[in-house]
Amino acid sequence: MNEMLVWFSVSAALAILVALFTRQRGWGMALPVLGAGVLTGLLPFGPSAPPDPEVVLVAILAPLVFGEAMGSSYLDIRRVSRPVLVLAIGLVLATTLAVGGVVIAISAIPVSLALALGAVLAPTDAVAVSAIARKASLPRRLVSILEGESLVNDGTGLTLLRVALVAAVAGSVTTLEVSITLLLAVVGGIAVGLAGGWGLSWITARSRDAIAANSLTLVAPIVLYLGAERINGSGILAVVVAALFLAHAQSSDVRQTGRLQSGTLWRHVTFVLQAMAFFLVGMELVDTIAGLRREQDLLVLGLVLIVTLVLIVTRAVFIYVTIRIVGVRRGDQQSMRIATLAAWAGTRGPVSGMAAFSIPLALADGSALPYRNVLLATTFGVIVVTLLLSQTIGPLARRLGVQSEDDTERLRRLDAALAHAALRSLELAEEQASLKGRAIPAEIVDPLREGVERRLRALHEQVPSEAQSPLGVQADLERLMVRAEQEEILRFRDEEGLPDSIVRPIQRSLDVRMLSLGTGFAGGS
Repeated sequence: MNEMLVWFSVSAALAILVALFTRQRGWGMALPVLGAGVLTGLLPFGPSAPPDPEVVLVAILAPLVFGEAMGSSYLDIRRVSRPVLVLAIGLVLATTLAVGGVVIAISAIPVSLALALGAVLAPTDAVAVSAIARKASLPRRLVSILEGESLVNDGTGLTLLRVALVAAVAGSVTTLEVSITLLLAVVGGIAVGLAGGWGLSWITARSRDAIAANSLTLVAPIVLYLGAERINGSGILAVVVAALFLAHAQSSDVRQTGRLQSGTLWRHVTFVLQAMAFFLVGMELVDTIAGLRREQDLLVLGLVLIVTLVLIVTRAVFIYVTIRIVGVRRGDQQSMRIATLAAWAGTRGPVSGMAAFSIPLALADGSALPYRNVLLATTFGVIVVTLLLSQTIGPLARRLGVQSEDDTERLRRLDAALAHAALRSLELAEEQASLKGRAIPAEIVDPLREGVERRLRALHEQVPSEAQSPLGVQADLERLMVRAEQEEILRFRDEEGLPDSIVRPIQRSLDVRMLSLGTGFAGGS
């Protein structure tokens, strides 16, 4: 127990420090943190790989995938549900068979274990894909497709892995057993996810204590994962479904008071777990390679290179064939460019690492499972190579001329519509107060109306970005005023001994006001 605590605390601190360093320089965290894990694993001192990596990986990745899904949108994914399902099911099946077939052809690895490797590497990684897609400024629809695919395909890949491992350990598996396993995994995962998502949304909507309600969502992912696995369902699918359900419920209810805290909480949790996951992959890579026999080194190197090539080719062929089947014309250059980006965005990450660790140590007769270290080392090698290749997605997007949409005009219209809605609400409140004989004083109503009207005038005048609208000046002044209040409350605490029990609630209120005003010169940015 002490060894596990030491490993977790030291590893977490190292991973977060490296992630902090990379974020401050605008870099992606995946490769630097993974590299730090490799270096740590090579050192003769410091934390070593965890004694029970499968437990640690589940404890990290279940809430990590939950957090990624909380940041996604059910509605956005539903709008692209057809390509998401085709990629998450069809491409995973095709990739599993392609990788398995090639591994069988070039090595002595048994059929079931070769297919297990294919199932491990078939899903793209939600953590890596989400970060890369946003950093590369890809079109919104493509980002939704890639995120939806990476969230859903984990369930497909891990279900196929379960079937392959049953065959590997038992020696054989029937078609009926395969069908039952697949059905239980999908139905069980979705059922547990829907039940958990509904329960969480019901509790958070009715709770008056946002801290307690949001704390419940922190432990829910592991409970949902283990609960789904208990009934032979897909734990990852249950976690994804529950998170999408909860996120949609929270965003759809204007009365949700804990939404701001929930979003902030899960951004912090996701950041920590992302760093931990990549750090762990790096550490395990060292131990796995050290466990290889000398004659297996060249086999692993060849498998990493060939399997990576198979993953890229299979994905590209599948996507190009699919878009031709659905009727996209060869001359539609924009669609073909987007398809090229989608084909290249097949990054693997910690989910594949977790799946590899579920490969058992022994067969049904108690003898050691052959080639286990080879499968693990190949998995980690492919993760590293695809993460390296993912750095080219941004330059490729720019070279193809595929960038995110310019939302300036849409946001201007939306802001105008919101301002008109605010004015209508104000007018309605005035009318209702007058009918009740309790007219609202002009000194209360007029400043509110004037603020919204200034906002509308600035929108209609389409003030150039280099000029500052009256609304912008007002916001800067408001930020200065809030900052003055923040400094004054600290002066009262330091000079007059005002207790923190009074200071901190006021500070939180001022922080929320500053957040609502955005960034500006008052914030020092």
